[in-house]
Amino acid sequence: MRLRCNLLQCCFTSSSSNGVIQIKGKIFPYLILAQATNNFNKRNCLGKIGLKNLYYGKLRDGCEIVIERVSSNDKRQIFQQFLNEILVSNILHHKNLVTFRGYAFHHEEFLVAHEYLSNGTLAAYLECEIQHNKCTLPLLTRMEIAIDIANALSYLHKHGIIHHNINSSNILLDKNMCAKVAGLHLSRKLPEDVSVNATSIVSISSDLAKNCVYIDPEYVSHGRVSTKNDVYSFGVVLCDLISSKLAKYWEGCDRESIAALLGRNIENQALDKVLDPRTGFQSDHKIMQVMTAMAELALNCMGFPQELRPNMEQVLDILNGKRLERYKTIEAFRIFDYADLRKATMQFRPDRILGEGGFGSVFYGKLQDGLEVAIKRFHNMRQNSLKQFMNEIEILRLLHHRNLVSLYGRSSFEHNELFLVYEYVPNGTVSRHIHGDFGLSRSQPDYVTHVSTAPAGTNAYMDPEYFQTGRVSYRSDVYSFGVVLFELISSKPAFWRDVPHGEAVGLPKFAIIKLLNNTLKELVDPDIGYDSDKDVTEMVTAVAELAFQCVQSPKELRPSMKQVLETLEGIKKGTWGFNQIT
Repeated sequence: MRLRCNLLQCCFTSSSSNGVIQIKGKIFPYLILAQATNNFNKRNCLGKIGLKNLYYGKLRDGCEIVIERVSSNDKRQIFQQFLNEILVSNILHHKNLVTFRGYAFHHEEFLVAHEYLSNGTLAAYLECEIQHNKCTLPLLTRMEIAIDIANALSYLHKHGIIHHNINSSNILLDKNMCAKVAGLHLSRKLPEDVSVNATSIVSISSDLAKNCVYIDPEYVSHGRVSTKNDVYSFGVVLCDLISSKLAKYWEGCDRESIAALLGRNIENQALDKVLDPRTGFQSDHKIMQVMTAMAELALNCMGFPQELRPNMEQVLDILNGKRLERYKTIEAFRIFDYADLRKATMQFRPDRILGEGGFGSVFYGKLQDGLEVAIKRFHNMRQNSLKQFMNEIEILRLLHHRNLVSLYGRSSFEHNELFLVYEYVPNGTVSRHIHGDFGLSRSQPDYVTHVSTAPAGTNAYMDPEYFQTGRVSYRSDVYSFGVVLFELISSKPAFWRDVPHGEAVGLPKFAIIKLLNNTLKELVDPDIGYDSDKDVTEMVTAVAELAFQCVQSPKELRPSMKQVLETLEGIKKGTWGFNQIT
């Protein structure tokens, strides 16, 4: 065993300039991995896949990992698979491949550590849906998962790697439901002089036979190996996604192939027998079109012979096209029926309220197709409310950015209430209240430096000059942003009342006093490590000074948001301080 360990160190720690791979992960002492998993406690066990027991672990630096612990009587086979996984993981790096962290040996065991993804495997997620009879994956999320998998496979194939073990148990989901491909221990590297689309005949792996529903029958029957094996397996995973049911649970799967079952249902126009009805395809023609296209793509991926199947690059192009169509459907400004909004919020149940604002309440809702939304219900239809309603529509229909909440549509005017439908952001806002209030925003011509208007909004964040004079400019937003920066470093609200005296205390004034008195420590949240970490001290001090600059009066002393952004990026990198704002 020591010889094998030395062999790995020699192979993977040499310079890559002479053609030998340099390992990116580290060789962990066994005790470090044991400590990370509480001595491989049963409570840390995430499950078992084949010969691998999976354990959750946390290293001393707080890094969360998953440890694959493998042992078998067939040492040679396990060692070869172990080498495969390490080698491929170190050659190739992609956002949709699970990140390799390191490895270890212990007696007759092999241990591999990779990043921990909090939502587990796609298989477990779908089985949870079955068990609890609920739909947790909207159609767009399913498409994004399929695209993530296709991205990973296309990348592998371009580098001459056949994954050879694609199934829903080897697809991991992170906290944002982005998919990453794992299970590279059975992968095959094509010889350098062999085309990516070539087919060769090999002996059949017993490990692959265990996942026979996902395995290309041409490989099982004739040992035909090519990248099209992965295409077949991907087609089965697509079946899992459109049905919310693992292929092995499909009715009739014990008698014939998943491809035959799907093909017959498509031919007989009976896809409703296999598609998940909770996606809303029965009541939405456009959803049905997308689901049908995904089913047809899955069937093409499982075609016979292999040569008839698309390659993964073609699959990726098709999926991206369908995703774009779906986004256009959603992003197009929609007019929502009152009955649909009422149903989505369970009759505007009080426990669905996300927050309250000056003009209305915001409710959590789920549309028929599973899309989660935030629905703003205005208090009335008076002139001020109607003006606010139209202002939000005018502003957000013009602007699209990944850091702006998207407006999906509005209610019709047939019902005597006003509603706006936004994208739902599951983690809420910084202050745990409603989404950003665009109803108070102003659209200005390029040549205008300020406008006069009646003050509105939340006083604690409001530019005092605007409040006193009604003169608003882009620098008013800079002031409000400065208040938010003070909130972030202090964990204090923007406004509170002093308990002994009952006096109102504004965070900007409080923070400025602490800065001028050189007592920043009394402002900063003690839990962020201001006293114990020099880097944190420097970073927080720079942010506090930037916030101070943002709330200056007169407004001409404040930086622009472009300067603020550049400074924050510099502070994050540790390359730019406050004194560089000019």
